[in-house]
Amino acid sequence: MKNLNDFISEEDKKKEGIKPEKSNNRGADDKKYVRLMEKYKRARRGDKDEANKILKQAFTLAKDGDVSKQAITAGAYI
Repeated sequence: MKNLNDFISEEDKKKEGIKPEKSNNRGADDKKYVRLMEKYKRARRGDKDEANKILKQAFTLAKDGDVSKQAITAGAYI
């Protein structure tokens, strides 16, 4: 039979072993891409032509710029 203190220390060791992976995989243009996608979201309700121009800018930035996959995913969910 285990002692209560041993049981608690085992739980603490298990929690210490599981740490989320820190991700610093941010691109230089991530903020700009997300801002363009937010601007597109607001513009698509009004002026469709302006919204399409903004969307083309965002796609061009994602293709040619330094945009991480996380930022592209975030832009899709905006």
